[in-house]
Amino acid sequence: MSEITENRPVIDEEQLHHDMGLGAIWTASRLIIGSTTMLFAGIAFAFFYLKSLDSHGLFDPHGVTASTLVGSVILGLVVVSAFISNYSTWRMKKGYSFDWQVGSVISLLLGLLAIGLQVWELTRLNFLPGASGYAGVYIAFVPVYSGVMFLSMYWLETLVARSIRARKALAQDGGAGLSKLPMAENFRASVDAFNYFWNFMVLISVIFFIIFYVI
Repeated sequence: MSEITENRPVIDEEQLHHDMGLGAIWTASRLIIGSTTMLFAGIAFAFFYLKSLDSHGLFDPHGVTASTLVGSVILGLVVVSAFISNYSTWRMKKGYSFDWQVGSVISLLLGLLAIGLQVWELTRLNFLPGASGYAGVYIAFVPVYSGVMFLSMYWLETLVARSIRARKALAQDGGAGLSKLPMAENFRASVDAFNYFWNFMVLISVIFFIIFYVI
């Protein structure tokens, strides 16, 4: 009996919990993307269903759409925000943690500006919510899109706050990008999860730009 006990491998519970935490972050980010996809898929379905049905020609009788200029600026801000976020993460993993903080703050500001423009556009629309099928779908899309964008920026803000709080603790071990401490590995996994989701939001932004302004 004692011989079996002696040959049994020792389990590092702390490392096991850490690995499980990293796996949970990876899984959660993919589940969030899945649920968000279903959310926007419903809006896309409504658009194409009403467009194909086009009862009495009321889907878009006068060809009036939201401002293409404002939509293009919003899309540009989201794309640039994602690019800066990914690039600053690459810099962090090279050992330049401060670059990530600066880049993330810029990415955050660009994302908030995109949200502000999207909300502001609602006050300048040249059609009423019930004017057409297009108008109804667009009015339904904007709050959902703005809400998801806002929660994404809140996520990024929490990551920036975490990096600031842990800066001194990780500085002696190579910084957030190179440290082997569990805290740093957890932080990098969270950053990667955010970037994965934010890149997904770029794809969503492109798809709905095409839906509302091109098709």
